[in-house]
Amino acid sequence: MKKLSLLMVVLIMISSCVTSKKYDELNALSDKHLSDRRDVEEKLAIITEERDDCLQAKEKLANDFSLIQSERDQLLTDKNQLENLLEEYKKLNDDLFSSKKSLLDEASSNQKILADKLALKEKELNAISAAQEVLDEILRAREAELNMLEEENQLQSNRIKELEDRLKEKDLALQNLKATISAALKGFSSDEISVEEKNGNLYVSLSEKLLFSSGSFAIDVKGKDAISKLGQVLRNQTDFNIVVEGHTDNDPFNGSGVLLDNWDLSVKRATSVVRILTQNGGVLPENVSASGRGEFIPLNENSDPVEKAKNRRTEIILKPNLDRIMNLLNN
Repeated sequence: MKKLSLLMVVLIMISSCVTSKKYDELNALSDKHLSDRRDVEEKLAIITEERDDCLQAKEKLANDFSLIQSERDQLLTDKNQLENLLEEYKKLNDDLFSSKKSLLDEASSNQKILADKLALKEKELNAISAAQEVLDEILRAREAELNMLEEENQLQSNRIKELEDRLKEKDLALQNLKATISAALKGFSSDEISVEEKNGNLYVSLSEKLLFSSGSFAIDVKGKDAISKLGQVLRNQTDFNIVVEGHTDNDPFNGSGVLLDNWDLSVKRATSVVRILTQNGGVLPENVSASGRGEFIPLNENSDPVEKAKNRRTEIILKPNLDRIMNLLNN
């Protein structure tokens, strides 16, 4: 009897260690998927903020463009006025030179006065010419700056449009995929399968009664048919990452065999669905992952049998691949 008691104690200790190890592994896997989900949400927030910054920068460039254009128009007006004044001084200078000889002949006493006037006018003419050159240089600089701003404004506009196009493509692809999946699964009732768009992802929820018997992770024939049809739609969807999540209610698992608890059951059910998707549906294994969420993310409060049944589900989550958008932002 003492040996038998000792043996039972050893078996209980070993079983406890294995359960704790599996729990830690599942808990780590759950944390990883929650972290991935937060990363995607943060990337979407960054994209939205980047787009708003680009729109603000575009508005500022437009205001700067309008201001520089007004300055250029004023400089052109000043230039025209100086050119007219220069012509008047040139004409006056010519007149002075023409009358110089006759004035010298008529009144040699006024020669010095006329020469001084001529020198003053020439000095003024030189000053006006120098001012015109300065204005021409400023005008050329302003025009170069204006051209640079126009180019930058166009680049910003193109970048914003490309970002908006990428986001529209993502939303359109999600809507088209939802319609295609709904059409492929139209033979199943709404309490068996639901297709819903949430937080930029597409959720295909399969009820327990469609897929599994109570406490089992073996998929029924009707469930295999639904998953195979879904896999035929998803096997060509390279722009989406596929996550399969198993969920249970909060009733403690009372079965036996290889399953230990609700965590274990939810993981086994998720991997069973993944096998059908990849083997029967043709989905590439590298595009899909499986996880068990146990009873910890319920849809309802588990207060009655109907709500518990809704919580026992398998969700296939289709997450758009944001690599192209992130590459565009990084570049």
